[in-house]
Amino acid sequence: MIRNNAQPLLLAAFSTLLYYIFAYHLVRSDFIRLISLVAGLFIITYFLIKSYGWNFWLLAGIGIFFRLLFLPAIPNLSQDFYRFLWDGRMIVNGLNPYLYTPESILASPELIMGEIPHNGQLLKDGMGALNASHFSNYPPVNQFFFGIAALLTGKSILGSVIVLRILIILADLGTLYFGSKLLKAMDLPATNIFWYFLNPFIIIELTGNLHFEGVMLCFLVWSLYLLHRKKWVWSAILFGVSISVKLIPLLLLPLLMKYLVKRTNIKNGILRLAGYYTL
Repeated sequence: MIRNNAQPLLLAAFSTLLYYIFAYHLVRSDFIRLISLVAGLFIITYFLIKSYGWNFWLLAGIGIFFRLLFLPAIPNLSQDFYRFLWDGRMIVNGLNPYLYTPESILASPELIMGEIPHNGQLLKDGMGALNASHFSNYPPVNQFFFGIAALLTGKSILGSVIVLRILIILADLGTLYFGSKLLKAMDLPATNIFWYFLNPFIIIELTGNLHFEGVMLCFLVWSLYLLHRKKWVWSAILFGVSISVKLIPLLLLPLLMKYLVKRTNIKNGILRLAGYYTL
């Protein structure tokens, strides 16, 4: 009979196999394999959290390990990362990624004095015609991370992918940390954070496919934790950083009115709200 302390390791081992197939042996047009892998991962994750949610560090370690499996993998469900690399290399070359489309630069290199990003044609082909024909829509902090990847890895596409993935993994660790602290502060089980941290969709789409919603969430959760601690100035700054990664948190700003404006002191509450929005 299998000992109880071996069961989570067996579940994690089976998940490892599924994530490995997902990262290195999946073609996105293979719908049957795709949906089967996702379904299997969600079922295993459910049992892991329900059965071993009490063991915070075990589940945290498993979540980190699953993410590291993707480290040297080229994203196979999204081609957006090619645009990330293009924008990053534009920044390193001292060029503004918002001013020109990849298509226009490759068609007329004289627009930027011939400073075409390395592997420019390969990156353009990878991102697709639709993306290449549009101006960049990624906010400034997001562009900052793209620039870091380009600066650290130079001409290597895989190297840039690894740097971006490490940044996203670190952001998820931040979400794990501040999310668990926020849950504790609200008298909720800290292990509820694993419904995010071990969620296969989160691991595949953020770590696997290099989507920066994970970085946005890190700053957002950190901001909400500080807001709960009544440190609204720093909360506002981090909320702004979150928006500068992805614009989605803008939708949440109206919800802060109820939290910052109290009936007992409406005037000060409105001033706090105005200051929060301004920051």
